[in-house]
Amino acid sequence: MSRRAFLQFLETETANLRQAGLLRKEIERAEPQGPTVTIGGASLVNFASSDYLGLAGHPAVKRAIVEAVETLGAGFASTRAAVGTSTLHLELERALAKLLGTEDALVCASGHHAATGLFEALLGDRDYVFCDEMARPSLADGIRLSRARAYAYRNGDLEHLEDRLKRSRAARFRVIVTDGVFPLTGRIADLAAIYALAERYHAIVVVDDSEGIGVLGVRKDGSHGAAGVGDKIDLVTGSFGRALGGGGGGFVAGRRTIIEWLRQKSRTHLASTALSPADTAAALTCLELLRTEQGLGPALTDRKRAFTEAMTKDAGLVLDATHPAMSVLVRNAILAQRLSDFLARRGVFAIGYCHPVVPEGQARICFRITVRHEKKTLEDAARAIGEGMKELKIPL
Repeated sequence: MSRRAFLQFLETETANLRQAGLLRKEIERAEPQGPTVTIGGASLVNFASSDYLGLAGHPAVKRAIVEAVETLGAGFASTRAAVGTSTLHLELERALAKLLGTEDALVCASGHHAATGLFEALLGDRDYVFCDEMARPSLADGIRLSRARAYAYRNGDLEHLEDRLKRSRAARFRVIVTDGVFPLTGRIADLAAIYALAERYHAIVVVDDSEGIGVLGVRKDGSHGAAGVGDKIDLVTGSFGRALGGGGGGFVAGRRTIIEWLRQKSRTHLASTALSPADTAAALTCLELLRTEQGLGPALTDRKRAFTEAMTKDAGLVLDATHPAMSVLVRNAILAQRLSDFLARRGVFAIGYCHPVVPEGQARICFRITVRHEKKTLEDAARAIGEGMKELKIPL
């Protein structure tokens, strides 16, 4: 195929997306992250941010960033393998391991790097990976980069997972992969049952807990803490881009033997520029704030309750409020986009997701609740959702 034909193909496909109303445009912003967003001169309630605890703009976080930049500069200009590891990186790794109760942790350039650099370093073509079909794209991408045999199981269907495990007698090593909290639904994985299966079939478990850490568990240590299986952790991946301040960077935490191997063999660790002083200091400060800011958890619970009660009252929808990431299942991708557009006209900014981010026929609108949302704002948004679903004849 010629270059001209290739470009023409892309132009045609993009035009098809535009005609179907599915072309996604990036939004230009000039204001900091917060409960509202300005789009086209209009102020909309922001339900797209995962800054659940409102730490992205916390004064202590901003002070730590400024101090880190003044002390260490804008960045390290190379990989940790080349220029050495900053004391700040080591402090963050120790703080993460302490929070999660793991033996060690490795800080990465991003949450995506943490997941994509994992499987290729650990697994070969004699190994089997069993991955929840709704696992985040970075986990799926990481599995594809490895030579392991990959098998999906239906979202949260542990009978299907066990059937897969039973059929894997030829495997050298088995790995079960799941999110702790599935970001597009807010559904929490049954980690206690998953670890029980792992023990029965001699598998290790990899959990991405980007959405759980800082939100779930008595100590805000995430999905493992909430499920009471913090002592069973093999590997946890995650991002600092959600409850932990919304900055850059990610991590892998778990058993020391595995983390030591990743330091030697993970390509994303060895070949990526080290996490900047600003992002490292921000994440480290947010971990400290989890311990000291005791009012954040109750405030978030209060906001979740306000939204779900309003959704039941004004939209006729019963949502699970276990996690502040929630979604309204629309199924049809075009209807999901139309509902998103309707809400924007009513002052509500909420993102619609369709295939390939979610399976065909599972399009949805996502809402992420934060401590910075006001109750009246949440109630008004729920009323707009109900009106939009009625106008567009979207079934409950």
